[in-house]
Amino acid sequence: PEAPPTLTEDELLNRLGSIPPAPGQEGLKGMFLNSKNFVPWGLTDSEQRSEEFRYSGPDARPYIEISKQFAMDEVRTKGFASDFHPLQKDVDKFQGTDMLLIFDPGKAYGEKFVLTVTKTAYDREMQRITELRQAVLDEFDRENRPPEEGGGGEEEVDELDDLMARDEPEENIIVRDQPRSCGDWTSETMELTHQEVSNFSVNNSRPLLQVMITRPRSQFGKSIKFSDSAENLQNCRPQKDPNFSLHRKELEIGIQCVKEMTTTACQTTWYRPVNKSTQYSPSDFLQGDAGLGYDQVDALSEFLSGVSVGVEEALQTNETVDIFQEEFAHLGEEEAGAVSKTHSNIRDHRNFADVTYTKGKRIEWVEWVPNSSDMIASSYCENQPFSDRVDTSGRASSSTILIWSFQDTLSPHAVLQSQWEVSVFKFYVSNEHFLVAGLSSGQLAVWKLSDADLGNALREKPRSGSADEEKSSTISTVFHKQVSMIDESHKRAVLAIEWLPPALEIERRGRGASEKNPADGPVKYFATIAGDGQVLIWDFLALLEAINDTDFVWRPLHRIQLQRQDSGTEMGCCHLLYCHDRFDEKGVKQLTNFYAATEEGELLLGDWAARVEEDRKPEYCRKLFTESKTFRPMLSLERSPFFPDILLGVTDWAFYLWKDGLKEPLFQSSYTSTYFTRGVWSPTRPSVLFLGLVSGGIDIWDFSDQSHKASLSDTGASVAISSMSFLKSGDGNQMLAVGDALGHLHALIIPKNLVRQAGRELDTMGKFLKREEVRVRYFQDRRNDLIELKEQLEKQAQMAADKEVMETGKAVVDDEKLDALAEEAYQKLEQECIELLQGGNLGA
Repeated sequence: PEAPPTLTEDELLNRLGSIPPAPGQEGLKGMFLNSKNFVPWGLTDSEQRSEEFRYSGPDARPYIEISKQFAMDEVRTKGFASDFHPLQKDVDKFQGTDMLLIFDPGKAYGEKFVLTVTKTAYDREMQRITELRQAVLDEFDRENRPPEEGGGGEEEVDELDDLMARDEPEENIIVRDQPRSCGDWTSETMELTHQEVSNFSVNNSRPLLQVMITRPRSQFGKSIKFSDSAENLQNCRPQKDPNFSLHRKELEIGIQCVKEMTTTACQTTWYRPVNKSTQYSPSDFLQGDAGLGYDQVDALSEFLSGVSVGVEEALQTNETVDIFQEEFAHLGEEEAGAVSKTHSNIRDHRNFADVTYTKGKRIEWVEWVPNSSDMIASSYCENQPFSDRVDTSGRASSSTILIWSFQDTLSPHAVLQSQWEVSVFKFYVSNEHFLVAGLSSGQLAVWKLSDADLGNALREKPRSGSADEEKSSTISTVFHKQVSMIDESHKRAVLAIEWLPPALEIERRGRGASEKNPADGPVKYFATIAGDGQVLIWDFLALLEAINDTDFVWRPLHRIQLQRQDSGTEMGCCHLLYCHDRFDEKGVKQLTNFYAATEEGELLLGDWAARVEEDRKPEYCRKLFTESKTFRPMLSLERSPFFPDILLGVTDWAFYLWKDGLKEPLFQSSYTSTYFTRGVWSPTRPSVLFLGLVSGGIDIWDFSDQSHKASLSDTGASVAISSMSFLKSGDGNQMLAVGDALGHLHALIIPKNLVRQAGRELDTMGKFLKREEVRVRYFQDRRNDLIELKEQLEKQAQMAADKEVMETGKAVVDDEKLDALAEEAYQKLEQECIELLQGGNLGA
């Protein structure tokens, strides 16, 4: 005999279907589950929807059992990225060994999956599922049970007779095959339906108008904002034109009255001047009969026959109209704010603020703690207007650098005290336990941090004391170890700190540099720049040797003063970048070159080891690029992480892309209606820029998508953004630290579409930069040719003028000689006449 059929587990679950729990029961909580975990956890058999597997894609199994140990290991391994992290406390309190995860497509508990967080709920739901499974098995047994042998009694015989009697045909029924007559369709709601359809139909009351709008090619992509002219009213006085013939016609016009405004239009005759030109090649304009190609008529006919079907189909496709298109879908929208409605899904992960240290202040600088993805440092300054800042200038005040931890967003992890406001700071690249900061007084300060200050170790808790004392003792206060001598420091606030390569060795008084030190050794030197136009080079290793010496005097190793070449005045600078791999025309590596940004938006190339020429001061400023001059300080100067020779300069109105060796920028953005405040490169995508706005928004420019405007926009803060910094080495999500003008520090998570490179993005960006470089070089060469041509024409004009003057002078000399000869002949004739009169020989 054959074995009775059995049900597999997937067939049983398929018959069972979805079995979500009833809403409102105790011990159940909704759980969000990432789709990537469906297959590893056994909810589905394939990540993509497939006909081969019943449970694939978003179709999950009705329930699974998960061990408590598995959930705890998942949280311990992935941290906050684990799906069990929001329910970590409930998992820890669970009494049993296994938990039940039930698929709930109706989201009765807020999510698509429900987790049993108590032992009672687990037993209740497990008993309910067991009963449902048993019911499915019983139903399957009844369907596949074989019929029992033996008579069914007289009742079965009677039922069989009735069925046979019903199936017997009746002899009196006559069947005829005739066509069926169809009547009119009638409905009680027919008129109402026609009326509703007619209400949704748009009928034209007049023929459609055709309008052509033209714009010069130079204005393509230029942003224009129209506004009502309230005060600047233009008067058009009547004037008589004898060449204009007016034909009076009846004009029908409709005007809609609105509040204090009337919009109307009229059409007049306008003779628009048009510039036209035609360029052709004389050799190709007219050809002989031999080149007309009469022998290729058959090939042309075959080609036209082959492509005619495709062309006709394309033309018909272009003429197709979407009848379901919404008429008002593409109308313009008023500008509701500075941030576009095309968001990038940037998520605010953490927000740090403390009433004691950040109230009434703004964030001046933000840095991520090295080798850490959950520690951020930020400096704070008084949020005062310029007039109040002038009154308090020169006075020492308490300022702080706060180190924040993701574990506590309401109070700082450590506080670094300073007597002056900290405008910029950097961690020592060779040892993160040391921090160097530039102060508003022009000095430099150094702090030494412990492992507990950086979050690498736990602090010892106090044994006794009140709650306030315990809270204050958990926040460590760190004071500076060394401060530079004020007479040997900058005269204005330090605005930039740049670490020099570890292999660099600077000669005495900065006369030159060489690569004598090991490339993998500790960094020895760093450079600073300030608004006084001075660039100072400091020896940091010498400071570390005497960091605990109270008598040590910290002064710079070398200093230079940047001045303008035309006027000799001091240049105020605000940003500094060292040139790592730059070579001169002979191929010699330049070790003393740097880029700096001025307070007027200019970019300069400097050399701190410039030689002194005869009777002239050394020219430390080698080149000055004035294309980005806006008479306002440059806000950011960043080097591309993928193209070391490409620099990003951000000003109030626009940003620029510079390349080493070009006098003009590779790219200049269009002017924006909202001021820029900061700008940074994306550390993972070569063609993406993040620009902070004074409105608190973030504009994201993606050059692989478009280059005439921002591709995406999002909100980074509620007020103006003052500082931005990316997490350089993040294993998980890419994070961006943003500081605003109210002292709030935001840790934003960048979405995956702005983290992963799209296709061959690096090659695409490289080709874009190469194309822009070719364009800039072409215009430079063209401009030089025009200048040479202009000089040549002026020289020729001057030579022609000189020649004309010489010929005019020669003609004047010739006229004077003729006049002298004529005068001489006249005097001779007069003398002869007088002699004749005196001699009396006139009659003879």
